[in-house]
Amino acid sequence: MSILKKVDQILSKLEAFILSFGVIAMSLLLIGNVIMRAVFNNSWSFAEEIGQFMVVVVTFVGISYATRKGKHIRMTAIYDMSSFKVKKILTLIVSFVTMVVMFYFAYLGLRYTLMVASRGRVTPALEWARYVVVMFFPIGFFMGGVQNLVNFVLNVIHKDEIYSGNEGPDKEAETFADLTGITTSEEL
Repeated sequence: MSILKKVDQILSKLEAFILSFGVIAMSLLLIGNVIMRAVFNNSWSFAEEIGQFMVVVVTFVGISYATRKGKHIRMTAIYDMSSFKVKKILTLIVSFVTMVVMFYFAYLGLRYTLMVASRGRVTPALEWARYVVVMFFPIGFFMGGVQNLVNFVLNVIHKDEIYSGNEGPDKEAETFADLTGITTSEEL
């Protein structure tokens, strides 16, 4: 197994762990805070701050995870009615443009993180360095860009298959054309 595949597997497991732990921890923390407020009339001062931090982490690590799994939001009305060749071209264009945008957002996020770090801002309740929270912006966008790069490369290498995620080629799912029998826009 190549080193890149090993690193990719480790990153995949790390992303899954961060996402699952983040969602569970966020739920327990916020539910615990609601119980404290309702039953004991006293809420935890740090709960909202950690909850916001966890939302940021889950959101931006989730970008990479969703791209890896091919589970990101897609507008497929035209795509579903297209021929294989058009689908392949659309997939290449979308993955390339998305990769460029993700890397650009990572660059902007890095600049923002460095600016926040240089100002020495801290969070109000826990007094954590604010850049610890915002550093997940560029990390998430960069990892999402890498996943889109992998998808692009897979689609260039495998000419007879379409990859919307990088875990394997897309399986033929029920499409609009499969459900209605309409295969071209002229038939509508």
